[in-house]
Amino acid sequence: MAEFGYNIAFRLDGKTLAGRTQDELNITPTSKESITKDDGGNKRTAIVGHEITFSCQGLVNLSNPTGVTGRMTRDEVIEAVLKKGDAAKINFTYAASSGKVLSGVCVFTGFTESSNSEDEANYTANFKVDGEATFANPSNNNNQ
Repeated sequence: MAEFGYNIAFRLDGKTLAGRTQDELNITPTSKESITKDDGGNKRTAIVGHEITFSCQGLVNLSNPTGVTGRMTRDEVIEAVLKKGDAAKINFTYAASSGKVLSGVCVFTGFTESSNSEDEANYTANFKVDGEATFANPSNNNNQ
């Protein structure tokens, strides 16, 4: 059964990005090739890791509506983007309302905000997983 897009979300340190309209996840295997005499000149490939990146796009929200919690506003996102060293590492989860959860630590690799005189301001936030991510059944899925 297919999952509707609004049922899939990234969370950073337990919060979603306010105003999100689209999320994108990219997983690229990292491979290592070798040739030995025993291989008869044929290359052998082994997957040795994965590069995982994701991005979120949405409408800029300067504040959360009264009574709404669990969302990162524009100012909180920019504050997180400007951190350095280990302080820049953020715990994340990526999950559908049902199913397994991808989790780990990520860092911001970019933030773009765009506005003009006619449309609502938009943002794009880009992330890269730092280290390994795990993909497992949620023990208590508070991700949605």
